[in-house]
Amino acid sequence: MRPPVFPEEESPYEMRITEIDNFERQKFNSPDFETVFRIVFTSKYDPEMTGKPWQFTWFVRKSLSPRSNLYKLAKAALGTKYDEKADNFDATELLDKKVRLVLKTQTSMMGREYSKVGDVLPVKKTEK
Repeated sequence: MRPPVFPEEESPYEMRITEIDNFERQKFNSPDFETVFRIVFTSKYDPEMTGKPWQFTWFVRKSLSPRSNLYKLAKAALGTKYDEKADNFDATELLDKKVRLVLKTQTSMMGREYSKVGDVLPVKKTEK
């Protein structure tokens, strides 16, 4: 089953982080493997009126540099409680937190469309 493509014009989507686990994947153009976080987001958005929430999966490296995706996610989800200098970052703190994902539609070299995270934003204060 192919994952849904989220319409860009509806972005950003408010989503809840529902799963976080470790995932081992092969590095690009390398025989080596790396362990990354597999993060599953669940949204109430349901354009097909199926009654089921949509899910979006994002794989992020375990880097907390200010330019990293994990840093952006932690900052948006935890806000002022997040200390980017924390040596022992606990990813489970992100569970059940809401963020807004700006999703962009990309086309692969094989011609398939898919959704990709363009940015991560905190939820508006009235949405928490």
